Amino acid sequence: MLGTEAMQLPVVRTKDEYRARFAHEHSWRPALEAITSRHGLTGVPRRLTLGTHLVYDVDGVVIKLFCPMWPEDFQAERAALLSIRDLPTPQILEQGELAQDGLPGWPYLLLTPVAGTPAAAVWPDLTLDVRRGLMQQIGALLRRLHDQDLATALDQNWPGFLAQRLHNADNHHSAEEPWRSWIQAQLAGFAEPPYEPVLLHADLTLDHFLLRQHHGTWSVSGLIDFGDARIGHPFYDFVAILVDYTLGVPELSQALLASYGLPATAAVTDSLTRYCLVHEFLTLKDLRNTIPMATPEDLHRVLWG
Repeated sequence: MLGTEAMQLPVVRTKDEYRARFAHEHSWRPALEAITSRHGLTGVPRRLTLGTHLVYDVDGVVIKLFCPMWPEDFQAERAALLSIRDLPTPQILEQGELAQDGLPGWPYLLLTPVAGTPAAAVWPDLTLDVRRGLMQQIGALLRRLHDQDLATALDQNWPGFLAQRLHNADNHHSAEEPWRSWIQAQLAGFAEPPYEPVLLHADLTLDHFLLRQHHGTWSVSGLIDFGDARIGHPFYDFVAILVDYTLGVPELSQALLASYGLPATAAVTDSLTRYCLVHEFLTLKDLRNTIPMATPEDLHRVLWG
């Protein structure tokens, strides 16, 4: 790991302190100057899509600076990207750390850029036919991701993670009746379909698939942000796609499964609906804010028809 000399960085001990600083460019200028000087980058840093961590482009190199409050994100991103082969994901060029006296250091990665625009910027304006074609590509890309060799440095305690999600489901959703009882009934005796563990991205939202238009045709050009990567059941990776891309358009959900190579049987679709209730970053409130649902049974309907 290159360079760990101490320097002045904002002192952030809570999430609120970090959020207050996050969008203020002057707070991060000394860190960027240190990184660019260390690695011989001379261009002007350009802020990229806002996420949990700080991401800049300099001279066609992506700098991702990780807040030390979430050290697991750096470890996960590094382990996943080092293990992935032949996918349109960033490649690690260098890694380093900006140290602070008496405080945890700020690790960073220098990454190759991935061409494209986050799907969030264009998805609402695309026609159904274009979305269907992109969903077929997303399903195929997801299958290629799940066929990768496992990154042994990633968190592999999937049973423990799932047990925690099931245990916390009531508090996580804080749902009113009849939704609360329905969630409890859905998760009672939760049993996963048989599976081989796979490399999970674990947060495949509209921000993390990149799209590109060439001669009027849209394609999936990249997949980014592996800070939540882990090893686990492949069904977990479908959740964010179903919610962000296909909710309310069942034929897109069907296209996703078909292109992945998963049969859309009642057992499969029922199981995928249950996984929506245990995802770390999704609540029932999120789902109901996305599309109106009067009864619990509507969730399955808006996903699968």
